[in-house]
Amino acid sequence: MKSFVGVTKCPVGVAHTYMAAEKLQKIGEAQGYQVKVETQGATGVEDGLTAADIQAADFVIVAADVEIDGENRFNGKKVLHTTTAAAIKDAGKLVADAQQLQTTQTGATTTTTTTSSNDPQQSPIVKQLLNGVSHMIPFVVVGGLFIALSIAIGGHPTANGMVIPKNTIWSAMNQIGSIGFQLMIPILAGYIAYAIAGRAALAPAMISAMVANTPAILGTKSGTGFIGAILVGFAAGYLVKWINTWPIPKDLRPIMPIFVIPLLGTGVITAVLILFLGAPIAWLMTSLQDLLTFLSKNPSTSIVLGLVLGAMIGVDMGGAVNKVAFLFGVASITAGHAQIMGAVAAAIAVPPLATGIATFVRRDLNTEEEKSAGVPAILMGLIGITEGAIPFATANPKHVIPSVIIGSAVAGAFGMLFKITDAVPHGGPIVGVLGATNHLLLYLLAILIGVAVAVALLTVFKIRHAKKQAITAK
Repeated sequence: MKSFVGVTKCPVGVAHTYMAAEKLQKIGEAQGYQVKVETQGATGVEDGLTAADIQAADFVIVAADVEIDGENRFNGKKVLHTTTAAAIKDAGKLVADAQQLQTTQTGATTTTTTTSSNDPQQSPIVKQLLNGVSHMIPFVVVGGLFIALSIAIGGHPTANGMVIPKNTIWSAMNQIGSIGFQLMIPILAGYIAYAIAGRAALAPAMISAMVANTPAILGTKSGTGFIGAILVGFAAGYLVKWINTWPIPKDLRPIMPIFVIPLLGTGVITAVLILFLGAPIAWLMTSLQDLLTFLSKNPSTSIVLGLVLGAMIGVDMGGAVNKVAFLFGVASITAGHAQIMGAVAAAIAVPPLATGIATFVRRDLNTEEEKSAGVPAILMGLIGITEGAIPFATANPKHVIPSVIIGSAVAGAFGMLFKITDAVPHGGPIVGVLGATNHLLLYLLAILIGVAVAVALLTVFKIRHAKKQAITAK
């Protein structure tokens, strides 16, 4: 029996990972293939591929936006590389393309493809950055929620703001949350480097990232923040990758990754930071924080910023543009400007909630597929998974995409207008319910306004489309 296997992995490890796997599974089985797809998500590896699975497969489809674990398992097989978005949009084309691959006598043919010329190939640098971000996010989520809950439950208002009494469980929870934020920096740098040069790059990147954010070592007034972590991650990764090309005697190779590379890499990167780059990057980070403070506190610029970020969230619903806005919000949390993440969080919920709710407005104008997808989309919107709108956008991009872009932009603008803050890198009503936002009701209102705008637009488009079809039929 013909068969193929696959691996899916997105930066966050939630929606795109599983949606891509489901599409590949359904399309493959519909074409008579025995299919097994391994997901490398936020909860770890699920449906892991065995050696027997890989051996029996006619080809392999790797739909991933970041580096996957265990790539070398597929040596000697026909492997097609693509993105999770491509698998979600047109899994059938991927299966057809994979069938056409040719295996050489020396090993596997590896091909990178997309479903159309409009889908740009993701650069290795973006993949490496997203690999760091995907590993970092759980630390920021835990840190942000612990801090938010400790302040919301155990904090007491004073003239200088909320204060948590010492030697209480809430004080301990607050400190644990702070540890999560501190670990974010080395994790981000370490896994950027890991995506470039493997395990040997972890120690130089992580240690150097901590140095880059220790003002006492750098001799500066502030650390280099997330910018320093990103630069350190790339510097350490490519340094280690270069060291790995050195012609080392065979007897010395075993000690290179556990002794020589970590020692040399850490020494070089930290020396460069202390002597040359630490102070300029710290100055740049301080300037960026000042700019963010100005943009978020000035009413006119904050609303424009919210509009732009919200629109970016709605453009591709979890794709590259969406991720840029999302990462900007995450970086803002770490820089002490959680209001920017508040606007992003409000916008995140709009596409799935709007498309789902719209199926219950003039239900007669919706197809059976849209009706069945409505409730799942609403549920995904409630927990902040923008990708819930993708089935609607794929089926009717001309009407859905403009509607959700405008609705998301409105939600982002109102998020800034209401000065909503979000302490965790996630969105949807769920983060407000968990206490991560500063004002639950205003946060929910910003989401509802954006959803109402998008639903109204979707309904108008559907009514117009139905009228045009009626006129054509006559």
